[in-house]
Amino acid sequence: MDILRHLSFCPPGTPWFDTHAAAGAAEEEDFAATHDPVPDGWERTPGSEWVLLTPPGVRLPGQGWKIHVSATPESAERVLGTTVKYCTAEGLTFKFLRSPRALLRRNSKYGERSGSGKFITLYPLDEAQFARVLDELGGLLDGEPGPYILSDLRWRSGPLYVRYGGFAVRTMRSPSGETVYCIENPDGELVPDRRGPGFRPPEWVTLPDCLAEAMAARNAGTLRDFPYRVTKALHFSNGGGVYLGTDTRTGRQVLLREARPHAGLDSEGRDAVARYRKEHWALERLAGLPAIPELVDHRKGHEHHFLVRAYVEGTPLSQLMRKRNPLLNGVTAPESYAEYTAWALRVLERIEEGVRGMHERGVVFGDLHPGNILVGPDPETDTDAETETDTAGTAPGAGQGGPDGQGGPAVTFIDFETASAVEDDAVQQMGAVGFMAPAGYTGTHVDRYALGSLRLAVFAPLAGALQWSPQKVEQLLDLITAHFPVPTDYAARTRSALAPPPAATAPGTAPAGAIAPAEAPAPAEGRARTEGRAPAPGEAADEAPLWTVPERDTWPALRDALAQGIRAAATPQRLDRLFPGDAEQFLRTGGGTGFAHGAAGVLWALARTGARVEPEWTDWLVERAHAQQDPRPGFAHGHSGIAYALAELGRVDEAADLLARAGTPPADAGPEDGGPAATALGEGLAGIGLTHLDLARRTGSTDLLEKAVAIGARLAERHTRPAREEPPAPADPAGRRGPAPAGLLDGATGEALLLLRLYEETGETGLLDAAGAALDADLTALGLRPGAPLPSEPLGRLPLLAVGIGGTGMVLHDHLVHRPDFRWAPVRDTVREATALRFTTEAGLFLGRAGVLTALLHLSDGEVPAEALRPQLAALGLHAVRHEDRPAFLGRECLRLSTDVATGTAGVLLALHSVFEGGRVQLPFF
Repeated sequence: MDILRHLSFCPPGTPWFDTHAAAGAAEEEDFAATHDPVPDGWERTPGSEWVLLTPPGVRLPGQGWKIHVSATPESAERVLGTTVKYCTAEGLTFKFLRSPRALLRRNSKYGERSGSGKFITLYPLDEAQFARVLDELGGLLDGEPGPYILSDLRWRSGPLYVRYGGFAVRTMRSPSGETVYCIENPDGELVPDRRGPGFRPPEWVTLPDCLAEAMAARNAGTLRDFPYRVTKALHFSNGGGVYLGTDTRTGRQVLLREARPHAGLDSEGRDAVARYRKEHWALERLAGLPAIPELVDHRKGHEHHFLVRAYVEGTPLSQLMRKRNPLLNGVTAPESYAEYTAWALRVLERIEEGVRGMHERGVVFGDLHPGNILVGPDPETDTDAETETDTAGTAPGAGQGGPDGQGGPAVTFIDFETASAVEDDAVQQMGAVGFMAPAGYTGTHVDRYALGSLRLAVFAPLAGALQWSPQKVEQLLDLITAHFPVPTDYAARTRSALAPPPAATAPGTAPAGAIAPAEAPAPAEGRARTEGRAPAPGEAADEAPLWTVPERDTWPALRDALAQGIRAAATPQRLDRLFPGDAEQFLRTGGGTGFAHGAAGVLWALARTGARVEPEWTDWLVERAHAQQDPRPGFAHGHSGIAYALAELGRVDEAADLLARAGTPPADAGPEDGGPAATALGEGLAGIGLTHLDLARRTGSTDLLEKAVAIGARLAERHTRPAREEPPAPADPAGRRGPAPAGLLDGATGEALLLLRLYEETGETGLLDAAGAALDADLTALGLRPGAPLPSEPLGRLPLLAVGIGGTGMVLHDHLVHRPDFRWAPVRDTVREATALRFTTEAGLFLGRAGVLTALLHLSDGEVPAEALRPQLAALGLHAVRHEDRPAFLGRECLRLSTDVATGTAGVLLALHSVFEGGRVQLPFF
């Protein structure tokens, strides 16, 4: 998942993923111009982020040269007042960000780089007005500061920038299926309106004469007397880039950290340059310590600041934890746990020594987490280890060997931009989710708390859960001590590191006047970070157990509590979503209606488990689905999934109408034409065909059945054509070319499921042959072999439902009913054994414990021994919290709660219903 995008939907004051506007920004926080009276005849159109002001009688062209005005938080009110006065006098259409909070988000460290600095947008009617506005307004605002707008051309030295683009909002679908903004070329065709971090007007557009001087200044704006040559960009953020480079004077390899003035703001309004100065101070003060990168240089180049330090290849601890931890990778061999434990303890020892060294030099790191620690090869175990540069968003540093020449892997600390002096006893202002200290922790206690979180995360990477309850510490320690041979005092030392300093707010106790985390987690922005005060990791009164393993006699009460929790979260007054789910609700067009993350899946889950579904909720789903323009046809996020849910809810006619409205890809479209998963269950033909088949069975419609059969024939041909005629490999879900992912949702397994169900409906053996070929493709891609143990790669080991072997094993199980001699038959038992997975990072149905439990049930035909079932039910407790005195479940990265089918409580409810209501899995098309 893209955690940066998810963090953009973690506003303070709510336990759910949401937009900042919907979370309740107070009107008094807006700029005055948002509510001031407008001139007679003018129209004001307020939105969640922007406010548009339109003069009477003006009709804008569809596209043209637009002007952006940049500002800092300090200058914003002044710049806006001047611009409003000018535009209203000029009769010029314009829009502006409605609040200082919106401006801070747009210019924040991990805001979108192409949008950074865009505070006000002006829409001149023609090039003559465009030139006049630049000259006149540019003179009025000359000297006002603001971040450089990377996508635009700067007008002289003030805060005005220009680009050619769309005035009216027009969108189109990209080849990967994403909705993109577009403009019209001279032939009348819609093409993408490029908004990347670089000034690139469309090739058919002629630069106006008034911009000649600005363009010449831009072309002349190269770095002079800069003795470093960039060889590779490693990472970008709104605050600047991180680059691998070479010192042209010595040939030495260096790392350059760029800081953009007025950009990359943190929650306190400090820009990247302020943090650059903090890092420079820390590196100077820590110079010579073994685990600290060597400071080489610092200088300014073309308005930006550059900190230059020595470079050393290394691997972020966050990557090594994922790669090496046997608990994460479904490994059961005891020797693997012993080997990993020995390595992890050596790494932790080096880290603790490094932190002590910083404190002795008078520096508090202030941002200790696995992504800010680079680890070199371990001379005790890594004989031919390769070091790697970071690919997860942090930059390699320039480390030394083990402290004081001792054994064990070398560690290097990077990213000192939030460091502080020990004597300042400062409060932490930024930190990674799960590693940011609660209220009351200051100075060195901030680092000590992060060390405690690290001691948990290196074995059980659920540090993000700590903010929700103090019981999470004990749950994780129980998990660690049960599976890893850690020293007998490991749990006690970890508790000690997490313990509050004297007179501080104790972990698990909300400070006076604060909102407990189950009601309002800390604000989260940026790369897995929280900014501002982190809450204590629990509620003031948190004595009730988070999770009690359900039994048959306690199941009815639990079922009702889970359903009531989902129902209580409904917001039928909103237009964007009905039930709170994953942030994907806001990242996809119509995401709040879909099956995976939206209302369709939640209502289906409630109906399937016997809970009441309010008629107004179903009406909401129908209305919002019909309101969508250019709807997606797919199952997980589009109209097929909505139609499937509506049929279950008794609205069959409306389901058929939606399905017909969405349509299917053209008959000659292959995966190379249709995007990331054009043939798969999640977004492609398999899901569409399965929905047609389901509706045909419900209604007896031969037309719907014929459409399902036609889709099946297309997929069957794809899997039975000669190898020499195979189409190019489809794109993966990120839109990159390459092999499609294997698994039920996005792989060939979903195609096999449709072909299998069509065979069961029609008896056509060719469909069964094609289903076997599709399964063969996915099982091979997963690295499985008949009669062989599981492969070493996690994708082929983890029995998750949507990806990996869980969902594929379920379809294989159904295929074996008709072809018991299928050569992959031994793999079915291997997959069933793999469902004894000890740990999952989520509770959800698609990628978590609920899906593993569902796969186990199906592969066991509903007959699971109690000794196999109880660990599965107990493991759900790692992700359970209490919300409004009911059990609820944490979603992605433990950032927020979720009620949706894919990641949240609805999926858990379906899995548990399968366990306690007869053993038949509650899953579409099974």
